[in-house]
Amino acid sequence: MRDQDGAPLADTTQDYRLPKNVTPKRYDIRLTPDLKAFTFQGEVNIAVVVNEAADDVVLNALELEIDKVTAERGGKSVVAKAELEASKERAHLRFAEKLAPGEWTLKIAFRGILNDKLHGFYRSQYQDASGKTHVAATTQFESTDARRAFPCWDEPELKASYKVTLVVDENLAAISNGGQESERKVGGGKKEVVFKETIAMSTYLVAFIVGEFDATAPVDAGTPLRIVHVPGKESLTSWARQIGAFSLKYFADYYGLKYPGDKLDLIAIPD
Repeated sequence: MRDQDGAPLADTTQDYRLPKNVTPKRYDIRLTPDLKAFTFQGEVNIAVVVNEAADDVVLNALELEIDKVTAERGGKSVVAKAELEASKERAHLRFAEKLAPGEWTLKIAFRGILNDKLHGFYRSQYQDASGKTHVAATTQFESTDARRAFPCWDEPELKASYKVTLVVDENLAAISNGGQESERKVGGGKKEVVFKETIAMSTYLVAFIVGEFDATAPVDAGTPLRIVHVPGKESLTSWARQIGAFSLKYFADYYGLKYPGDKLDLIAIPD
């Protein structure tokens, strides 16, 4: 691209698009949010396909600190150093040697903040009837803010499946796209909640919510449907249940396709 005088522009649209030499297939995400410090720790294992040999793997990351990166396959492990490029909202994973074409697993340990900007993995708060303040952690990724929660290929066409694990305080609810697969105590007043793997989808559709929430009993809308709400607000959920169930059935009939998820939660975030 060139400006009106014919000189090349310093930045073009392509400068902000990710290269296609490496593409993702599946994310295994583990997050531990701290609702008091407004931070989170995370690990993500990404099953990728290396389409062309590369020692510089580029993906999106913003407002994250990347602590450790390795690429593994067939018993081989290659270490990388992460260099963040904040102006372009991405990270370069510079490996000690080229990754040969084929399937690899990238293992990345990282840290981030629960911001107060209503995007990415952010903090929300509300007051109950007694005036006490409660904090929740929730997500808003559309259209390019998943990169604030975990390193990823944050472009809509690069679809993958997602397996999410949340480690949270025992008294808190944890919710994600998939239905709950398991839950166990892990000590220190924490529990580990594992969710079923999602269908292949864009990063901006990934969601996880942690906080003091209740859920209605599921209704059959072709897919189990619940309304998740702050405690004491169940009396306000009947319309959401009604219109949610109607909409699911209507569009399943209209398109001749059932909703592809194993459940659907409609969640009222108090912002």
